[in-house]
Amino acid sequence: MVDKEQRQRERAYKIGEDEGRPDGQHADHWRRAGEEGQLSDQEADDVTRVNQQADDEFARGDRQSEPVNIKPPSVASPD
Repeated sequence: MVDKEQRQRERAYKIGEDEGRPDGQHADHWRRAGEEGQLSDQEADDVTRVNQQADDEFARGDRQSEPVNIKPPSVASPD
C-alpha cells in the first residue's frame, strides 16, 4: 500500500506537470497536494460510512420500497 506521503508526492508532481513545471512552485504544489489528500481521505471516510449504513439497513430489511419499472436513460438524441 502506498503511504500518505507518497500519494502527496505523486499529486504534487501531477499538479506541477499540469501547470507546465513552473520554476519555484514546488512548495505550493506540495501544499495543494496535501490539501487535496485531506479532502480525499475525508471523502473516502464518508463513502465508507454511508456504505456501512446502507449495508446495515439492507440486513435489517429497512428497504422502503423496491424500485418499480426503472428504465435506463435513452441514448437517442432529443434533437
